[in-house]
Amino acid sequence: MRRTLVLGLVWGMLGCSGAGEPGPQGPTLPVVEAGAPLDATFAARAREIARQYKAWGRVDDELRWAPFLCRQPMPASAHVSASGHVDTHGQKLYSVFVRDRERYPADSQVGQVVVKESFVPEPVEQAAPFDQTTAQNVEADHFHPYVVKDGVTYRAGAPAGLFVMFKLSPTTVGTDRGWVYATVNTAGEVSAAGRIASCMTCHEDAEHDRLFGVQTSPY
Repeated sequence: MRRTLVLGLVWGMLGCSGAGEPGPQGPTLPVVEAGAPLDATFAARAREIARQYKAWGRVDDELRWAPFLCRQPMPASAHVSASGHVDTHGQKLYSVFVRDRERYPADSQVGQVVVKESFVPEPVEQAAPFDQTTAQNVEADHFHPYVVKDGVTYRAGAPAGLFVMFKLSPTTVGTDRGWVYATVNTAGEVSAAGRIASCMTCHEDAEHDRLFGVQTSPY
């Protein structure tokens, strides 16, 4: 999603990564273009994913995945969307969850799911220190919701919905070479699911079979 995921998808969904231009304002729900697909079967799967994804863990959470490094493991942090499109996940902060982390992003198989959790960016004076007491539980969700862009510190503010990508057989009708894109609002309602044009336009340029990928934590 370097031009417009989710992901969604994330996408982010799950999706574009890099240096976008966050701002303090932004919608709290994913907005999709008029006429975006809403396939009932794909939407049902997207709703199921929205209920499950938290258990998979953030891909860059070292405290969860690599708690025995020879240095202090770091929690997952917020990332700046590279998309310039405000109507999708552009100008938002995000964090990525993946069902099969070991195959992300370069070797996604049928069944892979990527979720980009997005937030409205809030400029702040400085980042608050990470609460190390949460690091004691390896399976917990460790998230430090801050990022610095062009000298400005931003905090992940209000949730701005989910951008989802999940992979079916490449021959599945209504998919992008097997990939399905979906957007889920903060109420858990699926607003689009299928071949979302804005997602496809961006993800067709992705290096890893429609995925850009963010840096995962070491093992």
